[in-house]
Formats: sequence, structure tokens, C-alpha cells
Amino acid sequence: MNLLVRWLLILSLYLVAGSMAWACTICAPSDAQNTVLQRLFAADAVVLASAPEGRAWRVQEVIKGESPKHAITVVGFDPGPASRGEPSSWLLAYSAGSQSWRALGRLSLARADWVRRLLSMRRAADTTNDGWPQRVAFFAPDFESDDALVAQAAYEEVAVAPYAIMRTLKPVLDAGKLRRWLAAPDLAPRRPLYTLLLGVAGDDNDAAALQGQLTGPSSGVGLATHSALFAAYLEIRGGTGLAWVEQQFLRDPGRSDQDLQAALLAMSVHGNEGARVSRERVVQAYAAFIRHNPARAGLVASDLGNWERWEFVPDFAAVLKSGAPQAFASRYGMVFYLMRSPTPAAREALQALRSANLL
Repeated sequence: MNLLVRWLLILSLYLVAGSMAWACTICAPSDAQNTVLQRLFAADAVVLASAPEGRAWRVQEVIKGESPKHAITVVGFDPGPASRGEPSSWLLAYSAGSQSWRALGRLSLARADWVRRLLSMRRAADTTNDGWPQRVAFFAPDFESDDALVAQAAYEEVAVAPYAIMRTLKPVLDAGKLRRWLAAPDLAPRRPLYTLLLGVAGDDNDAAALQGQLTGPSSGVGLATHSALFAAYLEIRGGTGLAWVEQQFLRDPGRSDQDLQAALLAMSVHGNEGARVSRERVVQAYAAFIRHNPARAGLVASDLGNWERWEFVPDFAAVLKSGAPQAFASRYGMVFYLMRSPTPAAREALQALRSANLL
């Protein structure tokens, strides 16, 4: 997907969902409706069973619904080679609609009560602010559990937590483990979350390493991981770190689209939360970005609109009036900002742009 189009989708997400305080926009799983927990919620029955070895599945424990009345046939089941010490039990979910069983993954029989605890939880989107710290505290000890399905659930549920809630894990995070997980090629999909958590648990040496990564080549680094590097760096260095990001990236019109989008997304997350870097300081950095990057100025318009910072109406109107080439996502953001603004100046700017056939 083109990076600017992806950025447009992120802008649209903010506009539709408002603050959407329950989800971290940097590291939330791409398919948040198909997590382990969501599949458990959707199932009509859930059991732990032993895999067949020339015989039928044997139910070991019924976790949800009724015990199966007929022999279990699992759709598309492929056990694959079992690793040493890997659980022989499987977590199976039944859909009454399709009248079929599916295997969610291997799971130790001792984890039956863990599954029941999951089923007693709220959906992430319905979790209250008071409930989030307890929720992430439950999952965090299972990062990279020996039970792969448990590790997957832990990653998925912490990854959708609000960014500010991740700080509550600082007493239990192990920076050394996070560094090892970040270096593991097979854990690449989890790097955005583990990078954010390293920002919470890490020290100045980690900040220096993050800075080195940010000044290195970004080819092959996904937008989520790239943005997490910026967010973690800002978490450790605070305002001093933002001054460096502003000087090295926001004031440099030669920076790549991904460099700027990653930096701005991280700043947006910090600005919305306002603890390590104040929103006012982020707005100041956005102002510098608008001055030095007029062709992409609209990439910060959604945040400024959400924060009701309407003093940028003249800046965006001037950029649009100039007729200078604009990235589509940037132009979209500025026009939408002017349309959202309740100020007379915004209405006048829109009318002037229409009259000049610039809209």
C-alpha cells in the first residue's frame, strides 16, 4: 500500500473514531477482529482436546458451551511437527452457524482456567479506563510464553491497549528480554509493541541505540516499527528528544515520506496523551513542520483539528492558495481541517479557494 494512502487511512481513522482512547494506533494488530480472544468470544463451544492418532478427538475439558454430542471433525486440521516440550492438547472452537470445529492452536491442559479467565473479560473496545491496568497486568507475564497460543494472546491484548496504559507495566518489564525479542527475526511482527515497551523500560543507552536506528536506513522497516522507534525514543528522552526529532526530521524537507509519517504518528500518540511530551510542545513542532514542509503540511491537520487548534487556518489556506504541488493525503487533511473549523476565517478561506477553482 502506498505510504501516503496508508497515512490517509490513519487520518480517516482519527476523524471517524475521535480520540478512540482504547487503541494504540502504532502497534494494534492489523486484524484486531480476529485475535485469539475475539475467536473465543465468537465460538459457541470451546474445548481442550487431544489430537487424534488414528482415532477420534478426545475431549479433555469443556471450557464453553456443551460437551460435543458427536465425534469432532476439525476443518483444515494440520498438526504439523510438534516441537520438543510442545503441548499435545489443542484448543478447539465450534461454530453453530457453520457446524464446524476449528483448531485455534496447541495449548497445555493446565491452561484451561486461563482460557476461562479470557472468556470472562470484556472485549478490548469495551474496557473501561480503570480496567485497563489490570487487563495488561494479566497478560504481560505471558509475553513469549512457552505456549505459543498464550504468547500470541498476550501480544494481541497488550498491543491494543492505550499507549498511556503501557507505562503501568514498567515495574514488571524486563528490558533485557525486550532487547532479545527485538533481535529475534521470527518475532518481527511484534517489534512495534516490544519497541514501545522498551521505551517504557529502557534507559539512556537504549535511547542512543534508538537514535542510531532512526538515523540509519529505513528501507525494509515497516511504518509501524519505524513509528515505534520514534515513540520509544521520545518516551525516554522527552522534550529533549522532541527537539532532536524536530531538527533532524521535521525541518528537513528532503526527508522521505516514511521518515516523516513515522515521526508524526509517534508525536501524535504522545501529543494525545501529553505525559512525556506536552501537547503544546507537539503543536509547536507541528508549526515548524508546516513552515518547512508545505507540500506535506496537511499530515498534521487531523491532530490540530482534533485538538481544536484553529490558529493554523491561515497557514493551511496559504498553502492551498499557492497552488504548489501537494501530496493527496496532505491536501485532503488541510481541506478537511478548514471544513471542520468553526471560525469565520476558515469559511472565508474555503470560499476564496472555491472562487479560485482551487478546491
